[in-house]
Amino acid sequence: MKMKKTIAQILAAVVQGASMSFGNYAVLAEDNITVTVNGNQLSFDQPPIIKDGRTLVPLRAIFEALGAEVTWLGEEQAIAAQSGDTTIVMQIGNNQFGKMTSSDNGVTYDLDVPPEIINGRTLVPARAVAEALDCSVDWDGNTQTVTIISEKWIDGDNSGTNAYIHNGVVYYSFIYQPYIYAYDGGATKTYAAGGAPLGIVVSGNKIYYINRDNQTVCAIHIATGERETLFARLSEIRDFSVCGDKMAIIGFDGDTQCVYRLDLTSGNAEKIYTRPEKEGLFVEKESNFALWKQYLFAVESFSPLLDGESECKILMIDTETGASQEVCSIRGTVTSTDFRSSSYSHRYNGAMAKFDNDNAYFGLQFSSSEDSSNRNNTKSFTEYLKINLANGAMTEITESEFESAADLAVKIPGEWTYDSDKTGVYRTNTQSGITETLLSGENYYYITNDTQWVVVLQAKTTGGTPTSTKGYQSAEIMVLDADGNNLTTINSYSGSLGASSPTGEIDTGSLAPEACAVCGGSGMVTCSYCRGTGRGQTITILGMPTEQGCTYCGSTGERLCIGCGGSGQK
Repeated sequence: MKMKKTIAQILAAVVQGASMSFGNYAVLAEDNITVTVNGNQLSFDQPPIIKDGRTLVPLRAIFEALGAEVTWLGEEQAIAAQSGDTTIVMQIGNNQFGKMTSSDNGVTYDLDVPPEIINGRTLVPARAVAEALDCSVDWDGNTQTVTIISEKWIDGDNSGTNAYIHNGVVYYSFIYQPYIYAYDGGATKTYAAGGAPLGIVVSGNKIYYINRDNQTVCAIHIATGERETLFARLSEIRDFSVCGDKMAIIGFDGDTQCVYRLDLTSGNAEKIYTRPEKEGLFVEKESNFALWKQYLFAVESFSPLLDGESECKILMIDTETGASQEVCSIRGTVTSTDFRSSSYSHRYNGAMAKFDNDNAYFGLQFSSSEDSSNRNNTKSFTEYLKINLANGAMTEITESEFESAADLAVKIPGEWTYDSDKTGVYRTNTQSGITETLLSGENYYYITNDTQWVVVLQAKTTGGTPTSTKGYQSAEIMVLDADGNNLTTINSYSGSLGASSPTGEIDTGSLAPEACAVCGGSGMVTCSYCRGTGRGQTITILGMPTEQGCTYCGSTGERLCIGCGGSGQK
């Protein structure tokens, strides 16, 4: 496409007054520097160096490890990275860089050491880059180690059939089936999960999930398929979230709800929260937790089934220290003459949460006493709160303030949101509110999406819903592109509701090595995203459309074969 402005012109407008230095750089000795991102050590073809007391690292490797899409603009000697609604632009020799989010028109930041090219790779200061993407950065001079930790918690969908997209690969499972599948656009790899998986999450080089059959949290190494049990202390596990090298696990120890913090490096687990029990009060068996940065917010609610006082409060818990503080407490009354004829005041129903760098925003929904004719149809009202992340201070806000608040915790930012109901799968434009139908039919269910794919389940049962033990009568996992085109079935199964679900493991120990049929033994396949062209989508950089290279293959047009993990052997 033809650009109206060059990236150099954009930088000149945004990065005003920045000094440029393109002099001859001294030859720098390689330093034995280790860089870890979210607990995973990175490897580089151009090692990091230390210059003027600052550690410079290959930009592309760092950004892509943090989930950003990277574009090199050779003519302008500039590099751009996009993560969610954040776009960062750096230019070789420029001691300032530009950053733009959905909430601003672009700001500039100073660099102690400007980016430079060494052996064909762009090296940039590690701290500046990581902090631009809201990560924590630590330097250990004794071990020569840079540690970068993403501040965002990620979790999966705990529905029976669930999926997670990571670096252009769809990881998914079928309900009650003991396998996790990985699809890269061409080939499918199967992992033995040891039980029916829930809440699939991919972080670094591992797949994390809940084994619903034995109520444990497990991990599978993507390259080797090796499986390990990470946590097995609760009788029922409801949810978990991963943030770098730590995990928060939510579940029940008998009838008591607990939260554990798990160190993924050491394997040490510590209980950081226990929901108190109160006699005669019904404690809702829901997670009711939200995680952001190092904080965990717990909504405690106690709703009596008969006459009595209803209570709702929010706790702010530091997952690093285990320290907690109460930031909100709301009480009301519940009056009941029978189970279906009641009047309520401040009876907690549910919560919505948003987060930015400085604050947490909550919308707490309560039952009202406006309609006492039917307990299940009681009208509701919502109170909106803002909680300061630094000190826990709470203020009441309006609905419009809540709706207009930025939400950096949104998992899948973009122009469209996707969903399904009994009529099919559809998408809604986040700006205009216009809804478009992608698939029609009551048997289609939306699972997840990224900017490349929409993952859909088509399932059929005799009764309209899966049984508690047998799953679907037939099911297909499909993908579409973001516009709802090119519907492709990537996996399916069929059976009888009267037959047991498949069980057991995949035994590969007795199989002799043979050439991978997918890649023909080369270990590489044509990138399905760019179809071998090396070109990616067009992104907006500081307000201007810019063609980018394919981030899934590094603009090479080839990717490691997922059928063999790059080994060339089946």
